[in-house]
Amino acid sequence: MSAERFKVVFACLAAEKEYRSLDGSTRVMVDKGLLRLAQRADEIGKALSGALAGCKELRFRADGIRVIYRIVDGRVEVVQVLAIVSRDKGRVFDIPSKRNSEIDR
Repeated sequence: MSAERFKVVFACLAAEKEYRSLDGSTRVMVDKGLLRLAQRADEIGKALSGALAGCKELRFRADGIRVIYRIVDGRVEVVQVLAIVSRDKGRVFDIPSKRNSEIDR
């Protein structure tokens, strides 16, 4: 595997708690995704728009989980994980949108 190009950090305590609350098999899958972010965050993920412009999402379809992240300061160094949420009743984008605006203040 290639060396890490990005440092992956949680943007807020709530995102870290979401990660810690994942069950074992889901966490293993998300860990693999976070490793991919550390290596190629600028190349993978779907760009988002609206309140989440500048962010990207990494989908884990099998479990309906989305990791919403952004590359900080336009540099290819730090990836902030804004949220790890299930695709449930529209909250998949509501929670990270709120956190994104709170973090930018």
